[in-house]
Amino acid sequence: MNIEKPIDLYNNKIVPKIKEIDIFLKTSENMPIKDVAKMLEISEDEIKSVLLKLNEKNLTSQNFINIMLNGSSFICKILKREIECGSPYFYNPKDLSYIYGLDYEKVLTAYKFLNLKTITASQIPIILVQL
Repeated sequence: MNIEKPIDLYNNKIVPKIKEIDIFLKTSENMPIKDVAKMLEISEDEIKSVLLKLNEKNLTSQNFINIMLNGSSFICKILKREIECGSPYFYNPKDLSYIYGLDYEKVLTAYKFLNLKTITASQIPIILVQL
């Protein structure tokens, strides 16, 4: 079994997906459920179910965040945990391990090895490369 390293997962899946979502939100007035489902890697039925729970009929930029917060995909869960942690500017080992689903002890060891107490988002790769 070939398990992807955290740094590769971050660079190859997480960062491109976040950029895709950011561009989509900044440039799309129309939000077809089919396109959002593909982008968030969830089913159209899952989106419709969340909209129903929210008493919404259409997917809009205003309720898009609620779709992400309730979505079951890998990227939705990361974004939900990021928000649960208050979308920190500085990441401590606990927050970083929780948001990205990483082993806390390994993350803590990487922080200690690099003599860091907190990092910014741009420094996430220097921790992940240590794992």
